Amino acid sequence: MGDQVTVTAAEIARLTKVERAAVSNWRRRHADFPSPVGGTAANPLYALQEVERWLAARGRAASIEPLDRLWQELRVYSEDGSLAEALGDVASFLSCEGLWDDWASQPDEVIAQRLPGAVVRKSRLPGQAPFPQGLRPAQVPFWRRLADIADQHPADDLFEELHSRYLDSTSRTAPATSVELASLIATMAEPGSTAFDPACGSGNLLRTLAAKTGASPAGQEIDPALARIAAFRLGRGDVRAGDSLRDDRFPMAPGYDLVACDPPAGVKEWGYEDLGYDPRWEFGLPPRAESELAWLQHCYAHLRPGGTAIMVMPIAAASRRSGRRIRGELLRRGALREVVALPPGLASGHSLGLHLWILTRPQTDVSQSPMTVRMIDASALDRDRLRGLADAIAGEPGVMADVPVVDLLDDEVDLTPSRHIQRPVHAVADDHTTALAGLVPLLHRLVGEPPVRYGRADSPVPLPTVPIADLVKAGAVEVLLNRDAPGSGLSPRPGDILVPVLDAASAPTVLTEPLNEPPTDRHLLRCDPDVLDPYFVAGFLRSEVNVRQAVTGTGTFRYDVRRAVIPRLPLDEQRRYGAEFRRLADFAKLLHRAAALGDDVVRLAHHGLTTGVFDPLPEGE
Repeated sequence: MGDQVTVTAAEIARLTKVERAAVSNWRRRHADFPSPVGGTAANPLYALQEVERWLAARGRAASIEPLDRLWQELRVYSEDGSLAEALGDVASFLSCEGLWDDWASQPDEVIAQRLPGAVVRKSRLPGQAPFPQGLRPAQVPFWRRLADIADQHPADDLFEELHSRYLDSTSRTAPATSVELASLIATMAEPGSTAFDPACGSGNLLRTLAAKTGASPAGQEIDPALARIAAFRLGRGDVRAGDSLRDDRFPMAPGYDLVACDPPAGVKEWGYEDLGYDPRWEFGLPPRAESELAWLQHCYAHLRPGGTAIMVMPIAAASRRSGRRIRGELLRRGALREVVALPPGLASGHSLGLHLWILTRPQTDVSQSPMTVRMIDASALDRDRLRGLADAIAGEPGVMADVPVVDLLDDEVDLTPSRHIQRPVHAVADDHTTALAGLVPLLHRLVGEPPVRYGRADSPVPLPTVPIADLVKAGAVEVLLNRDAPGSGLSPRPGDILVPVLDAASAPTVLTEPLNEPPTDRHLLRCDPDVLDPYFVAGFLRSEVNVRQAVTGTGTFRYDVRRAVIPRLPLDEQRRYGAEFRRLADFAKLLHRAAALGDDVVRLAHHGLTTGVFDPLPEGE
């Protein structure tokens, strides 16, 4: 394929705003449709320039945003190494302010020869030196395009757009902490002056923690390319490259207020043979097959007295026989304070559930440590209830229990929350009656308020549209990106629109009450009420056309709200549409509420029948 930019059929559909089936029809019906230049029979790749020429010849030009084209070119550029290395080179380049001014007028051959050395001398990012593969003249146009776009966008915003595409890419080999998991961990962290992550990857967890707590971040990452990326994204703090377990680059004293870590799972060669007498193993030598217990003790070793560590742990770590001794020592010495079971789907690398282990280094004598461990089983909570974990726990029986340490120190030392939380049997019947009483009127409302009152046009007439980006430029819409939300000073208020960034199942919603701060997994849009109706805007943001544009070429969902389009309509017409969209939103809320109550009714009935609380009635009664 050389240096040509390639696209999949799905990407062609997104760029031309058609269904994937339309691209398949073009391939079958038009003999002159470009032939694949790579990929597989199931997922062929096409040269973007050839596709553009074919479309232009038929008056159907592809709408390719500069950032989309830049990302496609970065994928091609990375073929000499890894995608992370290429993105690390971009980080190093963007960190050298004013560098390109000296090179823009030079020919490609001169830039290819001299630019790598200039970036190496000027960039201060950690990890490997940029341009490890050198630079060929044929690759220079990518850097010219990057420099042109960087002149029009803040470097941080530009890099975050590329980084988000990197996280979505199937070419990414290293796991990354999901934005949702990082946000959840941040809600459990107390404010502090320092935060440390010894397996920081590209910086998702540290970045979220720093924004939430205001702490100065520090991190270490074994992949030197990811270390460069994390250092650029964090902007402040201290990121170092190296193997944290074998080559710890940070002193253990005086320690950090907060240590949070989503360690690599299932790593067999973590240093078991070399680290047998390491002082970090305060609770015992980690078993060869349980690298997570090595990471846990490494994090604990970097805590100051009174500091807190939040560890992402696999479910099996709570009960494996090989880790029983270490779990017992954690309990005896008062280090383990809380275990939280999370629902499946929060990890980026697999669909299994996770646990969070929360540890504290005692400030006083161990004998003064609390004699209970808080167990929280949130594994059955849905995503919305999980975001408000504290409120969900307070109002949900059978989710939390403070378990005496002496009860945990049995032959198994099993720390699985569900093993220690029993739902009060006597409450099942009352809860079932309450859930059923709430469900029945909702079902009557759903039957009585179906959304069926629409006129039907004989031949639909397309409405003229305007991109959100143009409305932002005109001052009719203000967009606060999710990464800018913490500490921005712009608090969400009624009438603002929250737009999901990474979750295709969540719809744009209009706020009806103020929030303390914007959720970190959403964009926030604020409309000028004299120009735009927020319910009208939110309704069209979830149109099929806009949602289709949000699906990347890798098949993942990443909503670029600035590229969405809405119709140009007078404000009175907008309000007519907005009222109907609001009615649909209310109907959807009823459906979701009825589904949740229905699940509760069925679950409680099962529980009551299997515990003797309920006695099945004879047939006919």
